[in-house]
Amino acid sequence: MEVLKFFFLFLMVQACQGENQQRFIETFYLVENRALLNHGFQIKTVSSPVICGRDCSMDPQCVSFNYQTDTKVCEFNSITRESSPDDFIESQGSVYYDNKVDTLSFAIPNKKYSSCLKLYQAGYRDNGVYKIYPTSLTDGFKVYCDMETDGGGWIVFQRRQDGTVDFYRTWADYQSGFGDLQNEFWLGNDILRNLTESGQWELRVDMEEWELITKWASYGEFAVTGDKYTLHVGSYDAQSTASNQMPYHSGCPFSTKDKENDSNQSDNCAVQFEGAWWFNDCFWAHLNGKYYQEKEETNIQGIQWGKTAEGNYYSLMKCSMKIRQVVE
Repeated sequence: MEVLKFFFLFLMVQACQGENQQRFIETFYLVENRALLNHGFQIKTVSSPVICGRDCSMDPQCVSFNYQTDTKVCEFNSITRESSPDDFIESQGSVYYDNKVDTLSFAIPNKKYSSCLKLYQAGYRDNGVYKIYPTSLTDGFKVYCDMETDGGGWIVFQRRQDGTVDFYRTWADYQSGFGDLQNEFWLGNDILRNLTESGQWELRVDMEEWELITKWASYGEFAVTGDKYTLHVGSYDAQSTASNQMPYHSGCPFSTKDKENDSNQSDNCAVQFEGAWWFNDCFWAHLNGKYYQEKEETNIQGIQWGKTAEGNYYSLMKCSMKIRQVVE
């Protein structure tokens, strides 16, 4: 395991109250190039992070702070990153401090790792955005790593959760990727192809119904190949709690509203069902469909994974797709 640098800041604060003086030492642990957003309650300019930390220590509401090294802006936070991990983001030039020793685990890796699995094996165990450097690509790129599900080390390449991102998009959009890695997004077909055409990868699909029931389906092989981003899916894990829907799409190229590659003779499946997918004629699963803000059991245009036991279509509330290298 790579040894992380141990960053900390000791602050000796002397507070005067009449004739009595109180002196205490507080330790803040820091992470470079990270910041906690949306929870600041005071901003000011100070000469150093030591001054920022001193003032934070003297304010009962302040439990963490951000310090911008170039502008010398100090921001007090009312919570720590532990309480709101989705707001704890990479921010070049910013330094984040709190009194949690395990904050060190968020230090940006000083070594280039090729995947989320490699990061996990090196000791990075927190979900979030990391930069990876696959050997098949010249430059690195950012991905969201799921370090908790089924042993961790997953690269998340799709997430739906609230309908804030439109998935009824063009070929070029799906090719390059879109959305926010912290929220709803599609990583990009070029990246999927470049990652998976060398080596062996597995696929996991996690989904949540409107009754808050969670299910998953896992496949032992996954790849996207060629100019049409053809899907290849292998063995279904019989322990999966969701039905086996992906084989119907294996061997199918990707289709969007402006580039039809499906097997349907009469309609463009992407247009008919307002999304983009590895359509056959047309689908058994379609996780890039239209997002509905409530349960829909009869509308086939939703986020679909097969039918209900009663034979109805059901639009999911949440889903995510993720891949992980298969270790020989």
